[in-house]
Amino acid sequence: MLQTIEGIYRNGKIELTEMPQGITESRVFVTFLETKSTTWSEMIMQHQGVAESIIFESYRDELLPPNEIEF
Repeated sequence: MLQTIEGIYRNGKIELTEMPQGITESRVFVTFLETKSTTWSEMIMQHQGVAESIIFESYRDELLPPNEIEF
């Protein structure tokens, strides 16, 4: 049975976030993922959002209730 467990490679050792269930010894393959920056990009930090639009409010009374699906 295959199991995937997250871990961190640090100082020449792999630290697992949890212990594998039911495995005392096994071959393993280790894949090193690209390290991504944990900081937000400047463009995201400066984004002010978009202005709210109420153009659909004028249609509120014209909307029909959703059709119920009969099984």
